[in-house]
Amino acid sequence: MASKKQIAWRKKFARMSKAGKFKKKTKLFSQTRKTPKAKSARKYMIIRFFRDPEKPSQVMRRDLTLAQARKHTNDPKTMKKGVWFDGYDEQDETMIGGSSHGMDRPRPDTGDW
Repeated sequence: MASKKQIAWRKKFARMSKAGKFKKKTKLFSQTRKTPKAKSARKYMIIRFFRDPEKPSQVMRRDLTLAQARKHTNDPKTMKKGVWFDGYDEQDETMIGGSSHGMDRPRPDTGDW
């Protein structure tokens, strides 16, 4: 249940919005995009993951759109069952080689996949 203070604030806000003191189409800070890039400007990379823990993952392709990355990874030719598969991840300008996105770290044993 709302307190008297909350009810008074709501009434005041309703009067002010009817008087036109607030713009109708303003966005709250929480509704604005917090990432610096627009969705269309984002780039993705294709990563080949191997089942063998001794073989590190490899970046196969870079600078793809989301649609291109999804199309590539959904293709059955981009996997060899039980050996390797291709996935995608968002590309960052600071990523150089494998170390900056953690692909050279040992992966935990997750059993059969």
